[in-house]
Amino acid sequence: MKNEMKNEKSKKKITIEVDEDDPCLKKKEEEKSVDIHTIGDDPRFQQANQTLRCFVMYTDFYRCEHILGKSSEACTWFKDAFTTICPKAWVEQWDELRTTGRLPWQKYRTQGEFPGNKYGE
Repeated sequence: MKNEMKNEKSKKKITIEVDEDDPCLKKKEEEKSVDIHTIGDDPRFQQANQTLRCFVMYTDFYRCEHILGKSSEACTWFKDAFTTICPKAWVEQWDELRTTGRLPWQKYRTQGEFPGNKYGE
């Protein structure tokens, strides 16, 4: 008798209603990967506070542009450095001060004279 009851139970059909909006059933959307990179460590700035490094990289970028020209690829490292480290509000404020001539930095300061021709030219 028990076997007969089991057979009757197994013959019953079970229907499951599926909600089409169920997030578990939706196909996963492909996530776009974003290439994020940061600049490496600078031995001149070993502290945790990177404020000075931020300002130095900002001013070095504009010095580099002044010395090598605005389209120089050598200056892009400095730009990558300060855009990675510095808060945007600081950069906007420094840009405003720089364009009005009120930023306290020496645009024409150099490391000294280069020996021989400029950059091996």
